[in-house]
Amino acid sequence: MGFFVKLRPPLGIHSLNPWEIPLLNSVILLSSGASITWAHHSLVAKDRKSALFSLYLTIFLAAIFTLLQGYEYFHSEFTIADGVYGSTFYMATGSLPAAAQLDHSSSKEGPIKTLNPYWITGFADAESSFVLKISQRDRNFPWYVIPTFSIELHERDISLLFLIKNYFGVGSILKRVRDGRSSAIYSVQSLNDLVTKIIPHFNNFPMLTQKQADFLLFCKAIDLILTKKHLNLDGFNLIISIRSSMNKGLTSKLKLEFPNIIPLQRPLISQQIIKDPYWLVGFVDGEGCFYVKLNNNLAKRGSKTPQLSFSISQHLRDYPLLEIIKNYLDCGLLEKVSTRPSSATYVTYKFEDIEKKIIKFFKNYPLLGLKLLDFKDFVKVAELLKKELNFDRPIAEGSRADTINKIKIIKSVMNKGRKLFPQ
Repeated sequence: MGFFVKLRPPLGIHSLNPWEIPLLNSVILLSSGASITWAHHSLVAKDRKSALFSLYLTIFLAAIFTLLQGYEYFHSEFTIADGVYGSTFYMATGSLPAAAQLDHSSSKEGPIKTLNPYWITGFADAESSFVLKISQRDRNFPWYVIPTFSIELHERDISLLFLIKNYFGVGSILKRVRDGRSSAIYSVQSLNDLVTKIIPHFNNFPMLTQKQADFLLFCKAIDLILTKKHLNLDGFNLIISIRSSMNKGLTSKLKLEFPNIIPLQRPLISQQIIKDPYWLVGFVDGEGCFYVKLNNNLAKRGSKTPQLSFSISQHLRDYPLLEIIKNYLDCGLLEKVSTRPSSATYVTYKFEDIEKKIIKFFKNYPLLGLKLLDFKDFVKVAELLKKELNFDRPIAEGSRADTINKIKIIKSVMNKGRKLFPQ
């Protein structure tokens, strides 16, 4: 631990040169203060021409300042919520960064739950990513690598990210809006935190999907960085070779920059065992779906027949894991759909299995996220159907219509129909 503490800056972090963009931005900031003061005095003196000129100059300087600040943040290898950076920013300016404000809101989440480590791994199997970010720089060695562990969710499930951050005790949570979709991202970029917190957890509680292969490759890259081999061309090419075997491979830009790279052989994850039910709970919190379908009743035009299903979809490379889940739950079947040739789905339709196995399992081992609310609505529909278990039998028309309407109302707020996490 002492090795990391003594490093200034920490290993993998390259500090900004204060005599470059930071100095220029300081000059621009002071100049904008002078120009807006000029505009104020021109207004007092009723000098309209000077007032407009100085105001336009202030707006121009502000735009340049913002662009340079954005460029600086984009190319920096840490965020304002990492370490003491946000605290020193607050002490120097009196402004609390948005990320820091977000972190403080964790105290409003109520009593912090203690997460089961297998739940963490199961959820990471579903939602996390291990990434080697490769960027260019103008000084010293022309490339640098930023290893990152992250989990991105819809902002409605941000409470889960606070629980995960609390479990690891490191990292930051930021909000982002992309293509009109609001999301929250938990990320860890500090090499010290990755080596002392993230990697030990997944060594002790390994993932079961093929994402475990990404993790193993990620660890190889971390070893190269720790020994500073990434600072020479051969070592960096090896990191590029590792990166080309991870996730979706190299970006088009990196393929052009490194055309002769041979991908490192990707490990094959096999013979997985579900050692704890909370792995499955975490996995379902990320990838599971509790669904209510209203099928057209062919025997009676205009009538609907409800059907419940529980499913988990994965890339085809994790087909063996879906088979393991099927055997673990002792029900359901595996499906492949021609419209999605690269994916496979574990699904349970049979009402008896849903009632006695699926619902029973998740009552014994509760979900944590928004999926818990979908599950509770799923159970409500199951209870309504149980009253009318032989749904094809002759029953009172009014009773059938009333049951269908109740199910429609419940279905309308499930999954994508759910807007907010109730307080």
